[in-house]
Amino acid sequence: MINDINDQAREDIYYDTLKGVLLYHNTLDKYPLHWHNEVELILPLSGSFTIKFHNDKTAVVNCAPGDLILIAPGTLHEYLGVAPVGEKLILLFDIASYSQVSSLIPLLKTLPSYVHVKKSQFPVETARLQNYFWEIERLYGASDEFLQISVYSLVTLILAQIGSMRLADNTDISKKKDLQPKNIDKLVKVTNYIDAHRGEDMSVDQLADMAGFSKFHFERLFKSCMGISCYQYITKRRILLAQELLSDTSLTVMDVALQSGFFSLSTFNRVFKDTNGCSPTEYRKLYTKGADRTAL
Repeated sequence: MINDINDQAREDIYYDTLKGVLLYHNTLDKYPLHWHNEVELILPLSGSFTIKFHNDKTAVVNCAPGDLILIAPGTLHEYLGVAPVGEKLILLFDIASYSQVSSLIPLLKTLPSYVHVKKSQFPVETARLQNYFWEIERLYGASDEFLQISVYSLVTLILAQIGSMRLADNTDISKKKDLQPKNIDKLVKVTNYIDAHRGEDMSVDQLADMAGFSKFHFERLFKSCMGISCYQYITKRRILLAQELLSDTSLTVMDVALQSGFFSLSTFNRVFKDTNGCSPTEYRKLYTKGADRTAL
């Protein structure tokens, strides 16, 4: 797969058996700087596994067998070689190819660059997640369309459990009564609009009106479901767009800022550095470095 990393450090995923889902065993001790549009789930099975995240102030995470790592789409990361080399079960999932998880999309979009679920801290939860992995592996590649649906459902269960664990950490339980399906559907509509127009000017009042709520109720509902405010969500999505645009070296940083919905260069630089731990120019150099490394 290393040959499938392009000159912007983006890895293109090819689905050999099941559309939108790729499952395989990996024993590589190193893997170069890369990113992709898919959600990546990693279950270390043996040995040591260390991964470096460049979207999160260059965090380095050490994983033990039985832990689980979720890597959000667009996250710049690499595997570091640590002895002894272990085996990993890796699952890549394209959310866009499976409409049934639309209710999870708003929650997944608010996740940080990665989520590390430790077996030592969550023994029951990690055991359940590991069982989902084994069941997916058993069904993976089956020609029966009903079994394929089961694979999608199991992936959904994994994402839902990790998402609910995050939500439990960030959301007051008393507010969850607002999380009815009809309200979630309205938030999906709003978040889809934000994604399609994040480079444009928009206001919370406008989005609240779109959802059919008062501004006060909309802001309360949005934070109850997403764990962050609507303004923070818009900013997060704009920063992700900026990260994508920075891979195009023909654009100036000012152009990137404007196309990402930031109309002040100083504000863009400040927010980008607060989010990523580096300036837009430094971030672009990381991509250049990743491209240079993959060319070796």
